[in-house]
Amino acid sequence: MPHVKESGDALEDDFQLSDTEYLSEGENAGEQFDDSGDDGDNNSATTGSKRKAEAPKKKKQNKPKKARTEENNTPIGKRSRASQIEALNDSQDRALEHLSSIEIEDRRIPESSVKDVSPFALDHTLVNLESFLKFAVASWKSKLLVKDANAPASNTPDQYKNGKKGPKKEEKKDPKKKPLETSSDLPKGSPVVLIVSSSGIRSVDVVRALPLFAEAAKVGKLFAKHLKVSEQAYFLKNTCTHICVGTPNRIEKLIADGSLHLDRLELILLDCHRDAKKRTILDIQEIRVDLFKMLGLEALEEKLRSGQTQVAIF
Repeated sequence: MPHVKESGDALEDDFQLSDTEYLSEGENAGEQFDDSGDDGDNNSATTGSKRKAEAPKKKKQNKPKKARTEENNTPIGKRSRASQIEALNDSQDRALEHLSSIEIEDRRIPESSVKDVSPFALDHTLVNLESFLKFAVASWKSKLLVKDANAPASNTPDQYKNGKKGPKKEEKKDPKKKPLETSSDLPKGSPVVLIVSSSGIRSVDVVRALPLFAEAAKVGKLFAKHLKVSEQAYFLKNTCTHICVGTPNRIEKLIADGSLHLDRLELILLDCHRDAKKRTILDIQEIRVDLFKMLGLEALEEKLRSGQTQVAIF
């Protein structure tokens, strides 16, 4: 029996054309086209051309797990400058999560203002803090070891016994030790170095680690441990200090009310000491919120953007 070519009417009632069809005649025979799109230039069926495949999106290359683990175990102060900048930006994002991405970008610490501390080979511990400041502050002797010629002589705690003033003890002088330089025009309450710590207790330890520089000028204690804002404001108004140590919240208040001057400020040292839970000042939410609020003050932002002040991680 001869084969009869079936017509379209002979197809089953529930037959449906596939969205994808193939050309059966002409030069483009066998090519695939899709008639499900809109009419127009994008309709490949009318043109008979192949649809171009979309280029696959490039996936962000993450660091190998081993590399991330080693980096996390390395103190932030000993990491590369690029890694430190990344940590600062990440901490800022988390601290200022209520701001838009554009607002956060406007408040970024300029990368040029993040000091490269990689040449400092010693461990970032309080034992080496004075050595670090010698490394980080250019011409440190002329800035951190100068006594105020106008400073009044003060009695030391050893001069008092049972509440009564006793005879002044003579200090033994080292004949080889050169006397410190003095200056009569040092400003009050205008430090060269501002060390920012995560707590008052940690700040006390930092102050105790600076005996050399405390000989030249008193170290400003700008934290809330038994000290009132009014007392600290009075100290800054009447005292020449080269180094101040404090917590972000208290420092921010003293800058905002005009007690702490930034004219001579060259270095903001972020004390990234790890607590018992392995957290630093960049990890504790309530502390980093205060930190980036402090760094976002207009007066401080101007110093950072102009390059007059740098940030270093210790």
